[in-house]
Amino acid sequence: MARSTVGLVLQRLGLNRLALLQPKLPVVRYERHRPGEMTHMDIKKLGKINGIGHRFLRGRPGMHTNKGHGWEFLHVAVDDASRLAYTETLPSDGQADTTDFLNRALSWFGRLDVKTTRVMTDNGSAYRSKLFATAT
Repeated sequence: MARSTVGLVLQRLGLNRLALLQPKLPVVRYERHRPGEMTHMDIKKLGKINGIGHRFLRGRPGMHTNKGHGWEFLHVAVDDASRLAYTETLPSDGQADTTDFLNRALSWFGRLDVKTTRVMTDNGSAYRSKLFATAT
């Protein structure tokens, strides 16, 4: 058989890549079963857009160079078992805002009878600060 024919047959069967021949590894999850066992925290940086952009105003009066553009930071805390989420939009992702957010999130979860015992974050600088480590 021609090499191209063998290649087409293998492609049709989904066997044309070596990676497809390897067995897939099982997914290892760290999912918790009781609310409060683990809370995930993260921050998303969002562009802040105030007003209409240059495409609509093209040199007309009312078009300003500084419209308050910048960044806002969406802080998110999600309970692993119940998927209950608490979010806030804050002006920075610094250690003070992050620690204050953690305290408010834990307080909010506590009012819903979710007692947090473990918090999981990425290695962001605010999460590695001494202020965050000493928070409740």
